[in-house]
Amino acid sequence: MVRAIVEKAFTPTKKYVELFGKSTDSKPTTGIVTGSKYTEVDTGDEYLFDETGDGTWTKVKAGWVDPDA
Repeated sequence: MVRAIVEKAFTPTKKYVELFGKSTDSKPTTGIVTGSKYTEVDTGDEYLFDETGDGTWTKVKAGWVDPDA
């Protein structure tokens, strides 16, 4: 289950969020803006959202697991 820790309105239909959840949880891709953050609590990996194009989450920091392993 994804949990939102911070939600700040950006526009009436979009918001900046900081989310926490498991690596197996689906990361949302609608209603949030570029720069929103998702932290996987089981791996420690951190992702930032980019709403341009098709809207994707990009890993920006590896947590407790070696991403090259």
